[in-house]
Amino acid sequence: MEQNFYLDELLKLKENFSVKIISGVRGVGKTTLLKTFAEKLRASGVDEDEIIFLDCAAEESPKNFQSLYEFVEARTFNREKFFFLADEIDSVPESEKTLNALFVGAPAEIFVTASSEIFVEKIRALLPENCDVLKIFPPSFAACAKNFPLERSLKNFLHFGSLPETFGADEKILPTLLRGLTCEIILDQLEKNSLQRAEIFHKILTLLAQNIGRPISLRNMTARLRNFSKAINTFKNYLDCAAALFKKIPRFDLKTEKFSSNVEKYYCLDNGILCSLNPELDEKFLIENAVCVELWRRGYFVSSVKSGAMDITFLARRGNEKIFIRVQPKDFSVRRAGRPLRALPEDAKKFLITLQREKSFGGVPSITLQEFLSGF
Repeated sequence: MEQNFYLDELLKLKENFSVKIISGVRGVGKTTLLKTFAEKLRASGVDEDEIIFLDCAAEESPKNFQSLYEFVEARTFNREKFFFLADEIDSVPESEKTLNALFVGAPAEIFVTASSEIFVEKIRALLPENCDVLKIFPPSFAACAKNFPLERSLKNFLHFGSLPETFGADEKILPTLLRGLTCEIILDQLEKNSLQRAEIFHKILTLLAQNIGRPISLRNMTARLRNFSKAINTFKNYLDCAAALFKKIPRFDLKTEKFSSNVEKYYCLDNGILCSLNPELDEKFLIENAVCVELWRRGYFVSSVKSGAMDITFLARRGNEKIFIRVQPKDFSVRRAGRPLRALPEDAKKFLITLQREKSFGGVPSITLQEFLSGF
């Protein structure tokens, strides 16, 4: 279902005059999507020799940006148009130079996959008006719930996430499997971003996992990790690379109607990865994380909200749509939990997410976590 959605989105970008990047962590399904897109091109009548498909992570693939350009040029000389499809393009050092040269000087339709957010930002900087990014998230709860018995599907999703390689695995080995997958993802980021100090990167990821849903700053992180390095620029570089696994959301002040520049929260792109990095995380934060990722998956820009002395978990924006969401999974009264939402204007779209079904109170509707994740 979701693979078809991403394929449709990729096909919509086909006629754009741009470099198209399929972005996402290792193992999320980027390669499968790119290969399916190539099949669609062939089925639509594109000649086989007009499609240059390259696995940049293969042993025999070009190893630098110059040889990569020469590889493509040798196969497309004098062609009026061709499609260049490159999987794991960020495996080739400085490959952004090749893509820039192909885009500017050749009749190329360019589609690539990448797991490094730093690489994506390099392409955006080189081609600010000619870069389209299709972000691939791990499958939703609705897509993966069928892989588990119904009575355990939600709990398993919260604790094991939804990386495709976990589908069908015995629940007894899932924690071990996820630790292995998480290690592979971390190693992939170390290699793609040429990070030399694995211990700093792992410590940063662990610190982010320990502080999911809590405000955390670069200065605060530097202080906590001062035994590893005193260079704040080093931490910033490694933190930027962590964006492949953790995304930050800003804080919005309803009174000033401004975003705060020094209060940010981080959430992980998959609950299974999160639990691997912090097995002791309270389920409250696992639920909050799952809600945030689902909002991203649906295309919302997400922020946390300060409403006077009270907090609202998320404000989700998409076009002209705005939704205020309070996540309150347990140990609460509906009256108290919904108070920040009741203080909003009556016409504001808002709801409370709970684990069990609750009655609406004071004009604030309540839905269960499972209903929300299932695509209410």
